[in-house]
Amino acid sequence: MSISPKGTNIPGSYRKCEDTECTRLVPCPHVRCQEHRTDMAVKDWIVQHKES
Repeated sequence: MSISPKGTNIPGSYRKCEDTECTRLVPCPHVRCQEHRTDMAVKDWIVQHKES
């Protein structure tokens, strides 16, 4: 698993959830895990994550 450098969006890599208290890793292009996402327009969309 590769970690995307801050400020980048590399498909196939992961980055830390933007919530300051969260330690989950989410796949690019997502920026927040399922629990902390703010774009609730698509109800059946699920963000898979890994615990870091």
